[in-house]
Amino acid sequence: MTSYTQKSFTGGELSPSLYARNDLAKYSIGLKTLKNGFVRAEGCVSNRSGLELVSEIKNSNDKIRILPFSFNTEQTYIIELGNKYARFYKNGAQILNQETNFPVEIETPYLKEDLPNIKYAQNADVLTICHNNYSPSELSRLSHYDWSLTDITFQPQILPPTNLNAIWTGGREATKTYKYVVTSVKKDTYEESNHSVEVSVIGEPESYWGVNDYITLTFDGVENSVEYNIYRDVNGVFGYVGTTSNTTFIDDKIEPDLSSTAPIFTNPFENDNNPACVNYFQQRKVFACLKNSPQQLVASQTSTNNNFNVSRPLSATDSINITLSEREVNEIRHILSLNDMILLTSGGEWKLNGSDGSFSASTSLVASPQSFYGCSNVAPVVSGNMILFVQSGGSVVRDLGYTFVSDSYDGEELSIFANHLFEGKQVIDMAYSKEPYRILWCVMSDGTLNAITYNKKQEVAGWHRHETKGEFEAVCVVREGFEDVPYFVVKRIINGQTKRFIERMASRIVDETKNGIFLDCCLTYSGESVDSVYGLNHLEGETICVLADGDLYDDLVVLNGRVDLKVPASKIVAGLPYEFELETLNIEGENTFGLNKIINSINVFVDKSREDFFIVGTNGQSVQNNRSMESINNPNYLYSGKITCYAFSDYTKEASVHIKQIHPFPLTINSITLDVTVEDENA
Repeated sequence: MTSYTQKSFTGGELSPSLYARNDLAKYSIGLKTLKNGFVRAEGCVSNRSGLELVSEIKNSNDKIRILPFSFNTEQTYIIELGNKYARFYKNGAQILNQETNFPVEIETPYLKEDLPNIKYAQNADVLTICHNNYSPSELSRLSHYDWSLTDITFQPQILPPTNLNAIWTGGREATKTYKYVVTSVKKDTYEESNHSVEVSVIGEPESYWGVNDYITLTFDGVENSVEYNIYRDVNGVFGYVGTTSNTTFIDDKIEPDLSSTAPIFTNPFENDNNPACVNYFQQRKVFACLKNSPQQLVASQTSTNNNFNVSRPLSATDSINITLSEREVNEIRHILSLNDMILLTSGGEWKLNGSDGSFSASTSLVASPQSFYGCSNVAPVVSGNMILFVQSGGSVVRDLGYTFVSDSYDGEELSIFANHLFEGKQVIDMAYSKEPYRILWCVMSDGTLNAITYNKKQEVAGWHRHETKGEFEAVCVVREGFEDVPYFVVKRIINGQTKRFIERMASRIVDETKNGIFLDCCLTYSGESVDSVYGLNHLEGETICVLADGDLYDDLVVLNGRVDLKVPASKIVAGLPYEFELETLNIEGENTFGLNKIINSINVFVDKSREDFFIVGTNGQSVQNNRSMESINNPNYLYSGKITCYAFSDYTKEASVHIKQIHPFPLTINSITLDVTVEDENA
């Protein structure tokens, strides 16, 4: 008899094509199946927590998007973006109008068929939204209950002075025309306005000016202006002559500085040349993939959002305009901000920065291709200093990060060892939760959910798949408290009708059975003891489970939005059950491949778990593991330690350990040790 131990499961679920590859290092930490559970970076596996019902969407017949809105780590929202409307959620609840008690809702121009390709970026309380078919707009939170969506006006945030007037004072005959413009400088940000209307005055040629000769400029002041810049024309170029903090300026033969000229108004998005993507980089707002120029990128002036003015010659803070040059016309699909600007196109990955390392208009910008995999329209995410993105075909997930040795950006195919989870389907939405488990959630086109626990430095990259009684359609993640919380749009058939719900994944940190949430589309109750559960109309006619003070009630059918309990309880979770499943790869030693084996006993080391999980034998029968007396006497007791299990087992060439948990209880498996008898090939 031989003992085998699997101490880590960080390889996650592996493709069937690897079942015979016990020579790979990944084999020893991989699994044959990991369903509705997830790999943890320390090596163990836990069953996933359940999905709490937040709300049914406005119209369950239509698909929607859900977007995150994060002012800071404490003020986070979920946006339900549907067909020409938006609704809002915070901390797992829909925001309702204080007077009418109806959902807070605003009108939008976005049609449902265009929602998948909407791109967005946030700065403070403003979310900029882009799509080639619509003018770029800004969604602003004016208060918790007041939101607005407005088209962006691509102008400086301060107006130019008005009523500019110029008066010549001096002797001799006035024969030369002098032209001036003035700009305002915004308080706090020092953003410069467009220049004023041009004014002209006739005076003496400069060579004749004396100490009593000068031109006086006057103009009307501008609210929120801290100062005004004065420019004079030299052969058609307005050069800088001075600054004043009041509304009067005297030009006493000041030589214009032609290295600093008056701003020239530009709007790269005129004539519906709408951008498709947006982000921020080095204090600039950056747009790309213009409708008429998909490889073009434009960046605002430094420390501004919607000011794309330039000057001649260009100054460092001016707007930037660049077009990628390559053999194929591959549209820019995403902009990411790392040490360099990273552009993901439909055909490749690019690094963009100044030749001297600074991203400015006055230096030569260099766009360098890094690889040629291409990216889909699904928004990439950043984990630490690594970009995670979906390849252009939609069925491959990759990472991309800076490599010191090659001084370039490179990465790996993350889905290569679990490609069976992606065959024949595509990733349609994606989001990343950093804490506490570093999981990338990938919604698939067939309604399933693939996820990978990813920690580059610890070499953790383990896939797991998740299923529910319905189809996953969208995902986003926001910070709530001390955790990054995933929200999902789930399509379910309830009582013969199609329903689409927004559901929130509950915390997986559990100290007692009654405090765990391991049911989907569920509602929770906490208060005085009750013997009936009401308010379950969203699950009318469904067979559900109820966890009441740690005790399980299953096979309950919801009638008139209600189910009854045998014993009153004060802590209740009611919802749809799902099954956790883990199966190890075939147990193989150095020289056991192809030999018959029989598993005699299994030691499962668990942490903070209920003991009543199931062991599936080689004949397909499931045996529930026995519970200790301590656990039997206390339904909320969670056990940590070794559990010895037995299964119906026969000799087989493909011996593995198969575990299921069909009840809404926590289960974390740290390691599995089993005693195996290998049949002597010479017997």
